Amino acid sequence: MSTKDNVREIWSECFDDTPQWIDMFFSEVYRDDEAVTLCRDKRTVSALMLQQYSMNFHGCNIQAGYICSAATLTPYRGDGCMTELMSQALRQSYKRGDVVCTLIPANDGLYRFYENLGFSPAFHINLERYSSAHTFTTSGQYTATDASSTDGAYTLFQEMMMQRPCCIQHSREQWQHILKDISIDGGCAYILSDADGNGAAIVFAVPVDNTSVRITDILARDSDARLGALSLIRKKYCNLPIEVYGYFDAPQGTDTPRGSMRIINVYMLLRSLAASYPELKANIKVYDPILGQNSHIYTIDRGFAVINDGYMGALDYDVDIEVLTSMVFGNDVTRKILDFPATRPFISLMLD
Repeated sequence: MSTKDNVREIWSECFDDTPQWIDMFFSEVYRDDEAVTLCRDKRTVSALMLQQYSMNFHGCNIQAGYICSAATLTPYRGDGCMTELMSQALRQSYKRGDVVCTLIPANDGLYRFYENLGFSPAFHINLERYSSAHTFTTSGQYTATDASSTDGAYTLFQEMMMQRPCCIQHSREQWQHILKDISIDGGCAYILSDADGNGAAIVFAVPVDNTSVRITDILARDSDARLGALSLIRKKYCNLPIEVYGYFDAPQGTDTPRGSMRIINVYMLLRSLAASYPELKANIKVYDPILGQNSHIYTIDRGFAVINDGYMGALDYDVDIEVLTSMVFGNDVTRKILDFPATRPFISLMLD
C-alpha cells in the first residue's frame, strides 16, 4: 500500500468523518510530504498530517506547522506509538523550517499529553452562547452574498485576518478548503456588505446535530456589522441557539482553551521578537528534551538575538520549551508580570 492508502486506512478506522469529507481531504488536501507515519510489525500503525501554514507575529510572518489527524490503530495503542510519532513530527517540523507548531486536541484530556511534548495551551477563544430568544438589532443595512461566489472574498478575508496581531493565516488554496469543508458539513460562509457596497463582515457557520449552530469564526469591521452577521445566521437557521468561537475582542463570552502551540526553532523566533522590540534585553536559558538544537543560552539585546552558551552572568529566565512557549504566547497578564512582550495567538477555521 502507498503512504496515502495507509494514512487513509488509519483515518477511516479512527475518525467518524463522512466518506464525502474523507474523499475531499484525500483528493484535494492530502500531500505525501506532509504525512508522518510509524511502522510496527511491518505495518503502518500510527499516522498524522504535518501541514504548513503561516502566522503573523509581531509585524512579520513566520512559518507554522499544524498537526492534525494524529491516530494509532487500536491494537497498538498504549505502547508509546503516539509519543514516538509526535517526536518524529517535531523533528521534521524543525528540519523543514517551521518556527512554531500548532494543534487542536481532539478532547480536553489530551492537553496534558501534549504539554509533556513541550506544547502550551496557548490558543483561546471567547466562547459566546445565544439562546433562540436572543435578538440582534443593527443600525445599518447589510446585504449578504455567498463567500464562494463573491469576487474578492479571499482578499477581504486575508485583510481582516491580518488585522489580528498573532493569528494562523490561510493561503488562497486553504481558503478553498475551508469553503468545501463547511459546505460538506451543511454549513455556510457569507460576506456582508454595507449600504455603500463595502465588505463589512465575513461569517462562517455549521449546524450541530440540527439542535444548534456553531459560528466557527466571525470577522467584522465594527460591532454593528458583527451584529448583522449574527442576525443573518439566526434567520438562516430558523432561530436555533448559536454558539460562537469568538475572537478575543468579542463583547461577551467565556475564555476557553482552543488549541496548543510549541516553539520549534527558538533562535528564529527570538530573532523575530528581538527585531520588533529593540529595547528588549534578556538572557534566557532554554531546555528542549526533544529538539536538542534549541537547548542553549540566548542573549537578546539591541534588536538582535544570539546563541551565547559562554555567558556566565545572571539569567533572566531558565526555562524549558513549554514554559518559554507560554511566555511568548501568553496574555496581557503574562506580559505585565514578566515584563516580556507576550502576545496571545488565535487559531480558527482549521479542518479539525
